[in-house]
Amino acid sequence: MYATVSPHVETARRIVAVVRDRDVTFLAASVAYYAFISLVPSLLLLVAVASAVLGDAFATIVLAESRAFLTPAGQETVATAIASAEGRTGATLLGAVVLGWSTLKVFRGLDTAFQAAYGITEPSTLVGELSDAAVVAVGIGTGIVSMIVIGTLVAGSEILPAIADVPGVEVVGLLVLPVVLVVVFLPMYYVLPNRPMSVREAIPGTFLAAAGWTVLQVGFQAYAATAGQYQVYGVLGGILLLVTWLYLAAIVVIVGAVANAVIADRQLQGDPGRPTDMGDREDTEARATSDDETPRGAPDVAALEAEVRRLRADLDEFEDDVERRTVDRPRLETELKTYVRKRMRRGHARGWGPYLVLLYGTVLTLGAFRYLEGGYAIGAMLILGLSTLGLYTLFVLVGVGLNVLEAPGKAVDYVRNRGDD
Repeated sequence: MYATVSPHVETARRIVAVVRDRDVTFLAASVAYYAFISLVPSLLLLVAVASAVLGDAFATIVLAESRAFLTPAGQETVATAIASAEGRTGATLLGAVVLGWSTLKVFRGLDTAFQAAYGITEPSTLVGELSDAAVVAVGIGTGIVSMIVIGTLVAGSEILPAIADVPGVEVVGLLVLPVVLVVVFLPMYYVLPNRPMSVREAIPGTFLAAAGWTVLQVGFQAYAATAGQYQVYGVLGGILLLVTWLYLAAIVVIVGAVANAVIADRQLQGDPGRPTDMGDREDTEARATSDDETPRGAPDVAALEAEVRRLRADLDEFEDDVERRTVDRPRLETELKTYVRKRMRRGHARGWGPYLVLLYGTVLTLGAFRYLEGGYAIGAMLILGLSTLGLYTLFVLVGVGLNVLEAPGKAVDYVRNRGDD
């Protein structure tokens, strides 16, 4: 007896298979890279806005909290940008431009990953891409901000000491975070796939992504709480930790899309009220078979004879066309043999004999003019002219003799061709 596999286990296996087949980890790496690139302009924009709205003290605290993943040069750049009004304006413009570019890149990566998860190859329209990009930017941005705010509450940051001292705020924060993530992720899983979606189909991946990001947040906080005792890599360690977190977060988001695609496909195959294409074809063939087996009465003999005559005429026309297009093998073999025999009888020294005679006369004449003088040169020219004429006559005689020798072979070929015809 074979062990019965649970449907949930089979679904998990299919999700893992699709993740491996669609290169989800590679797509997640590209998304994580552009997300990491967008952090510095996001921080510039956030600090500039915070310093303008809430004062320099709040911006200084936010900048101090970013030391875990910013190099000293990066911290100095951000601090210089917010030191004056002109710096804040420039930081705001630069942060907005770079943030918009990196956000579009993140969206393109997620869009490619979602289409790969659903097996969709049709490109989406420009308006659809822009609307989807806005949804993704709002969703991912709100999710990250929510995690930062709740992480600050749980960690008891110096930014909000009054709230951090409230009993049970850590537990409330961890319970609220999944709910917030579900709310911000659901529109993304509903809008981003380039296919008709329902809210029910988008829910499994939404819950999976929310749970995964919550676990990553807890792990990140646990590491941050103990990392102060093992500061070996310094800023580099913080950057590596941040990139790893972004990479895992991107994998969780894309795996959520794969889960939605796999679960929707299983529901489509298991719903008796929504037959698949294979079921439609089987029903159509069954109806066609039953229609063919239904008696229709006696056939018309005259119509059958006319149909047979038409089919015979079509067959004759087809045979004639095939014969016209088919090469006559015996005739082709005869022509090839004739050509080969002609080439074998034809000598290689024919055709270039006059050129040899001309070369002979030219070389000797130049030699006579170079090395002889007076009457000797004239006598040499006469001798060369007679010898050249003699050689040319010799080549002509040889050519005529070869043609005479080829006459019997030509006669035999003519007789063979007549016999083959």
